[in-house]
Amino acid sequence: MESAALTTLGVIGFSVAVTGMVSRRIRLPPVLIFLVIGAIAGPSMLHLVDPDEIGEVFPITLEVLVAIIVFEGAFSIDVPYLRRVGSVVRNLLTVGLLVTFALAALLAVLLDVLPWRAALLFGALVTVTGPTVISPLVRQVRLNDHVRAVLLGEGVLIDPIGAVFAIVMLDVALSGFEADPFLFVPTRLLGGAALGLIGALVVRLVLRINRSPSPAEATLLLLGMSIATYALAEELLHDSGLAAMAVMGVALAARPIPHDEEVRDFEDDLSKLLVGAIYILAVATVDLDVVRGLWPRGFIVIVGLMVVVRPVAVWLSAWRSDLNWRERTYISLIGPRGVVAAALAAFAGDALGPTEGGEVLTALVFLTVFLTVAVQSTYAGPMADLLGVKAMRAIIAGGGAVARLIGRKLADDGYDVALVELDAEAIARARADGLEVEEGDATDVRTLERLDAHEAVVAVGATDSDQANLLFCQYVSTASPEAEMFARVSQPGAADAFRAAGIHTVSSHEAQSQALLELIKSPLITEAIAPVSGERTTVSVPVGSGLHGRQVRDLQLPERVLVLLIQRNGEDLIPHGNSVLMRGDRMLLFGRAEPVAAARRQLTAIE
Repeated sequence: MESAALTTLGVIGFSVAVTGMVSRRIRLPPVLIFLVIGAIAGPSMLHLVDPDEIGEVFPITLEVLVAIIVFEGAFSIDVPYLRRVGSVVRNLLTVGLLVTFALAALLAVLLDVLPWRAALLFGALVTVTGPTVISPLVRQVRLNDHVRAVLLGEGVLIDPIGAVFAIVMLDVALSGFEADPFLFVPTRLLGGAALGLIGALVVRLVLRINRSPSPAEATLLLLGMSIATYALAEELLHDSGLAAMAVMGVALAARPIPHDEEVRDFEDDLSKLLVGAIYILAVATVDLDVVRGLWPRGFIVIVGLMVVVRPVAVWLSAWRSDLNWRERTYISLIGPRGVVAAALAAFAGDALGPTEGGEVLTALVFLTVFLTVAVQSTYAGPMADLLGVKAMRAIIAGGGAVARLIGRKLADDGYDVALVELDAEAIARARADGLEVEEGDATDVRTLERLDAHEAVVAVGATDSDQANLLFCQYVSTASPEAEMFARVSQPGAADAFRAAGIHTVSSHEAQSQALLELIKSPLITEAIAPVSGERTTVSVPVGSGLHGRQVRDLQLPERVLVLLIQRNGEDLIPHGNSVLMRGDRMLLFGRAEPVAAARRQLTAIE
């Protein structure tokens, strides 16, 4: 056993060490590489990793690793955005889960891939998506707030619910209920949620006692309490641990904690190690000969999951929501299965045994994870471009105080913001503010290519060098001709050169940050520069994917707030009630200051 455990650790360590670099080099998701390594190292090929030789350590290790992954995903969730689409996520966790379960099980039975007992368990296992596959995809594609919040919210919260549901279905498949399922499910979810809240409360109390922990202390506090809470939940109420992890993570994410960025960075790195370990251990239970035997019917089941089951579940869950048809379509096409499905399939297949379809079940879930990740990660980017559900890209040259202020405000507006800076201290400060920073020269074309400058809709030159700001804006303008350019100018005589290049400029040092925001027409201009109550004012609001396709009459603006003008591709359009807004438009709102400010906040919430 000791030799087998050391060999397994060696395989996991090697996989984690090389997978990140290899995945960037060959442009494949790390999950696929882990699955391939696990299959090669497993009993079907090299026999380096064998769960039977590891013994009782195998299931306990897998359970704890999955629990930490669920906590990390929940802690990384953006709670404010989740609240905006709460109804859709709630429906996906209820209606969507039941629809996916029923249709997936029906497909497996009708195509004679699994007997009905194993098919019920398969339907339960594929209800989960998971943050380990969704989070990297969302970061890579840079989706708008609505789509990002739905996918991440579903991915994090469906894991514990789907896990408990799968345990109940396993009891059904084995025809031996541990408890009444109508009592088992709510007690595990509600009991786990209560214990998760207690764990979060303990963390908050410790932070109240020690208000200035170091980054290492804050990290160890969260990691240690998450493991302790999971162990307590499993001891007091078996199978409630994952629910406790999800609720504890979301509760802690709802309010800032000291050094939360450093903590998240550490947990992100830790999750890469844990994900690799889980996939390699889980895939080692798969018989590759059984996987090959699934052709063609098993493959048809998986295609049905992607093109029929997932769209039906999403469209039913998004009924009468604020999501437009483009966002609903994109979410319905993205639902890769992840680490929880793979881990639970390893347990379920062993419990069922070969006579009840256990080996086929494990192989089918493995194939589902592999194909959904491979196929959907391939088309996620192009499909987001086609449907127009990407966040509006804003690139800022510089990492100083002005650049950081503008970056934070644009990020609050829903822009996907990236700063370019060379100074290590400025980079550290910007990242501490939660901003994405690329270390590099803003006038280097290769740096801008890495930031996808061709997708930029706003570029801001905010360095101390007029020459660097001018070159930066010109490069971005070449890559993205439709982008709007803004820059700070230190030398008054240089302003003419900027204007000749079509770049908006601000030369007053004292008003640089506020004036740039005013020029960008940010909907969240601070109250310090807002008109006094009673005056009439105009504010320009950009139209993103959240408002795309809506008619002016459907905006439900406050009384006496008018849409005076719609600017589209350099033209001024006089709006009517049936005028349809398009992504990239700008609306000019007119009215008294307070109602206009309310309208601005309302439209920002939609975006």
